[in-house]
Amino acid sequence: MEVNLRKRILAVGESTGRYRKNKTQEKKVRCQRCGKYIQSDGCLDNVEYVKTRRGSELFFHTDCLYRVWKHGIC
Repeated sequence: MEVNLRKRILAVGESTGRYRKNKTQEKKVRCQRCGKYIQSDGCLDNVEYVKTRRGSELFFHTDCLYRVWKHGIC
């Protein structure tokens, strides 16, 4: 099942203070590995999404995801 990452970031992210032309607010989330922001209006090709059993929604860069799984953090 394919997840629309932009919609998930808009639903759970924190505000960036910017608005798009159609008056929707842009949001951002942090990569759980490196701590850099992932913007909802940016390129989401290398972003991965994980929803845990407890309902937490985690976002990772693809490179960071492989590092997390390699070390067994999650």
